[in-house]
Amino acid sequence: MHNRLRWLMGATALLYIGPLMAGLGGYGWPLVPVFLVLFLLWQFILRPQNWPRQFHDWTQYQAWATLFSNAAIQLLFVALLFGVGRGIGGALGFVPPYGEMLPVAISFLSIPLARMIWDPWKANEINNFLDHAIDQIAHPDNPVEASELRTARRMIAPLADLPDDTSPEVVAQHLTALSAHAEPAHIRTALLERARADAGRAELIAMILHCTDPDLVVRVSGDGPTLALQLLPEDPDLVAIYAARLAQAMPQDPEIWGKSPSVDLLQTWLTNFVSTAAELPLLALIAATNAAQPEDGLA
Repeated sequence: MHNRLRWLMGATALLYIGPLMAGLGGYGWPLVPVFLVLFLLWQFILRPQNWPRQFHDWTQYQAWATLFSNAAIQLLFVALLFGVGRGIGGALGFVPPYGEMLPVAISFLSIPLARMIWDPWKANEINNFLDHAIDQIAHPDNPVEASELRTARRMIAPLADLPDDTSPEVVAQHLTALSAHAEPAHIRTALLERARADAGRAELIAMILHCTDPDLVVRVSGDGPTLALQLLPEDPDLVAIYAARLAQAMPQDPEIWGKSPSVDLLQTWLTNFVSTAAELPLLALIAATNAAQPEDGLA
């Protein structure tokens, strides 16, 4: 996921390079509307959920207000990039070795490349699934649950201040200390929420430890190990910790298998971590998952 986001950023950069190159080449301002159309087209294709999907929805003034506000913002971006390019080109006396269609083509190329890399509907479904799955662990709609969840959030807050080189053993001590003050389900939810946001390394380690603890996997509702894997960045060291712990936990209770990632999902992750610290732990986890599978295939 994180690699895909980086590729998406690279593809999106092409969109902005186009007007910058056009300005650098000293081409006329009439190209600005062309780039504006491309920028809006990118918005339509890569962020479809922000736009009306039915024709009759466009009869509402809100749809046109959204269109014009987005057009104004994109026009500002295009004009700024175009102006910066013209300023640099004028200062350097730059004579472009390319025609005016090359910058347009580069910006246009960003759209199919970005769409090939990123499926906005699938990404939206994954986000909704994760939100729903996290909510099912603790029920924030219940006032008592909501209060206890707020307590858990406060309790895990110090984890964010731990340095990145904090060992899993030290993080485990923090989890043990706060377990006396909050229910495991609320701690799990708070940790998953942080992982969905901008969690630091110690917070991610805490999530791994909590979601791969054999006792907690069984006690806390929801597929904790699977959620944890989906929220992990593609960091070999973190994935190695996760895989090694879950492989050790797998044989300790039959219920763990049903809450853990499928072999297909693990093999997909394995392809991204060949010749890294995570390869052998992932292979061990795949073997443990296969060994723990019930004969009827049901947990």
